[in-house]
Amino acid sequence: MNEGVAITFAVIFVVVSLIGLVLFKELRTHAYWRELVEANDVTAIRGLLEAEIEHWHRMRPPKAINATVWAGVQGMELLAADTTHVQITTSAEPEMRVLQGKSQQVATALDIALATAVRITEMVFYDVANYVPDIVRIDVYTTFRDATGATPQPILSLSADRADAIGLDWDAEPREIALAFNATYQLGPAGEPLPLPLPPLAPALAASLTHADQAAEQANEG
Repeated sequence: MNEGVAITFAVIFVVVSLIGLVLFKELRTHAYWRELVEANDVTAIRGLLEAEIEHWHRMRPPKAINATVWAGVQGMELLAADTTHVQITTSAEPEMRVLQGKSQQVATALDIALATAVRITEMVFYDVANYVPDIVRIDVYTTFRDATGATPQPILSLSADRADAIGLDWDAEPREIALAFNATYQLGPAGEPLPLPLPPLAPALAASLTHADQAAEQANEG
């Protein structure tokens, strides 16, 4: 009996030791990444964000989220980031449904843009491991069509401050949340969204742009 008890305790000791070792390594890994973020290691910060964004790209849409909004979430792209700021772009299109045998618009591109920007903001604030930005900026584009073809242009820019997010009711209407974050957009005479001149990139973020991002940003400013 004593030998059996000794073996049992030995097995328990080994299991607990292995669990402790795994937890210790995980804590060291988290501490390592947090140190890089605090040191404003742009490569590390982009790596954390891009890994999480790639995970979101592969996720199945949650039941509570509109499919058109989730398409915008999965279409997000990282533009720039540093230890305190992150800037993301995505797109939004009107939501169409077949009603009484006809395809009808049930939500405008701006409605979808607002809901998409709010959803992405919440995810970036709270779902990225080892990265806690102070400012999250989301720029949303939609497609404008004319005689020359289809052109994506921005219709919404939202810049959210973490301080304003504290205590915020994330279940409120997206427009209400977006306005709390100083969302910027323009409407035409019929209430349709208009192309929006985007605010300039925060100077501190310029160093985190890739060459491709820099070219796109310069083209947008032009």
